[in-house]
Amino acid sequence: MAPLLALAISIGIVSGGWMVIAYLLGLTGISALAVAAWPAFVGMPLYFAGGGGKKGLGKTVAATSCGAAVSILMVLIGNAMSFLGEPWPIAIGVGLGSFLVVMYSKLDMLSYIPGGFGGCASAFGVGVGTDLNLLVAVIIALASGAILGYTADVWAKKLVQEPAKTVKTTSN
Repeated sequence: MAPLLALAISIGIVSGGWMVIAYLLGLTGISALAVAAWPAFVGMPLYFAGGGGKKGLGKTVAATSCGAAVSILMVLIGNAMSFLGEPWPIAIGVGLGSFLVVMYSKLDMLSYIPGGFGGCASAFGVGVGTDLNLLVAVIIALASGAILGYTADVWAKKLVQEPAKTVKTTSN
């Protein structure tokens, strides 16, 4: 099977499967105990963009998790700077948080800058603010997406492999 077709099939099935799981678990909304389904669709392509494999999976989970956590820091900095008046507080918070995401990429496990920004953007998109329960929910969704990407990747590679050829032997 062609690699692109195998990947398309595996991603299509795991993506659809994720939506069934998300629906059955009530994850299609946002609450303190529920995970929004869509951040998984951020984690999945970030896994592939991060190089895939076990190393890409680890870097994606680590970088998106830290990026999501940095979003809270951005909000806290913005809140602390509220005396400056708009738009300065959030501009300073986002600027300092973005600086941090790039600088911590010096650490090998966090060296995936797009993952950090993807995690941060997902946290903002869900409306985490300073809610630690929502932060955990976003991190779970992002990690689920990276795991879905890994699963699709492994499955696609198995679909591409040619079946073992049968060796005919003759016995005398």
